[in-house]
Amino acid sequence: MLPHRERACDALLENPLLRTPPPEPERPRPPRIRKPREFKLLQLAKHKVDDRPPELFPELYLKPRRLNYYARQLEENMNVNKELLKRINLIQRTGGFVDCWMYPEQTDTYNKLLCKQRQRVLDEIRRQNLYFYSRLLIARSEQPLTKELEELWKDTKHKLILGASLPFILFKTEKIDRDIRDPAFDKPPSVNRTKVSMEIWVLGGSKIGRVTVELFTDLVPKTCQMFLNLVKGDGRGHAYMGTRVVPNLYCRAGDVTKDNGFGCYLTEGQTEPPGPEGFRLKHSVPGVLSMVVTPDNEVCGQFNIIFKPLSQFDGKHVVFGRIVGGPAQALERISALGLPLGTTTSDCIIRYCGWFTRNGQYKEGNPNTIKFPPRRKN
Repeated sequence: MLPHRERACDALLENPLLRTPPPEPERPRPPRIRKPREFKLLQLAKHKVDDRPPELFPELYLKPRRLNYYARQLEENMNVNKELLKRINLIQRTGGFVDCWMYPEQTDTYNKLLCKQRQRVLDEIRRQNLYFYSRLLIARSEQPLTKELEELWKDTKHKLILGASLPFILFKTEKIDRDIRDPAFDKPPSVNRTKVSMEIWVLGGSKIGRVTVELFTDLVPKTCQMFLNLVKGDGRGHAYMGTRVVPNLYCRAGDVTKDNGFGCYLTEGQTEPPGPEGFRLKHSVPGVLSMVVTPDNEVCGQFNIIFKPLSQFDGKHVVFGRIVGGPAQALERISALGLPLGTTTSDCIIRYCGWFTRNGQYKEGNPNTIKFPPRRKN
């Protein structure tokens, strides 16, 4: 090695940064701790006393049903608060006015209009509250009073007695057969039969239907004329319009004097009711009209509309017409209102009735103006 390079290496080795660090002193070793000796026999032994903690049943202590109720209530409160915040934000963004007694009346025209509109809404709410309060003052319980129940029982008892006095009890039909025909009711080609229209309604309810009736003027002219006179209305106020209809297996109507089934109509100038004109036609077709004949062999203006063939009425009531037009379900609707004992679920009446002239023009009859007595006899 060259002398100048040897001197450079010696100078570099003598640099204190390159000196070997002194050795680290030895640390004393920690004393060895001997673990206690464990016996496996003790570990495998089972204790006789159960020292485990008792089992916790959350559904017994926390009551999830109550927690669900509180959770729903909290959610509802949060939703209400959100709606309030939305409205407050909307009022703030649109420059709305919040009612407060701490601030004087705003002079802005828009805010005044908002206040007036809000006042109108509040006045309307107050008016509705007053109306609701007046309704509450006159409201009554749906439970009927004892006095009313006693009156209802008297009426029901009277209906039961009347039903039991009948010679037989008829039950209403489920479906009416309209395919039955009787050749005896066919109109001869050279005969012009009068037609009558009747509109039947549920009392205080809706319309059942309008039916068209063909009168057998060529077979029983006197009975048809009596029926037509009551359809038109006589000069004394007797008319079919406004009288009650009692349905069952057949429906009975036409009591123009008492409207309870016990009245008897006398034409002007007669002192006794007329007798039956004849029993030539039979009750063989649904929709047949027959004039009622009382046990005293008197015709008092009441008539029947049958819903099925009734041979029991043959020879007892005078057939004078049949239904030839109207809704297909009209007879079934009337029949559905009847009960087996002759009572009804709802009263139905003849709201309007009239007749057709020879040229087909419809003319409406006069209403009944007779003041009917109470329906139930004291």
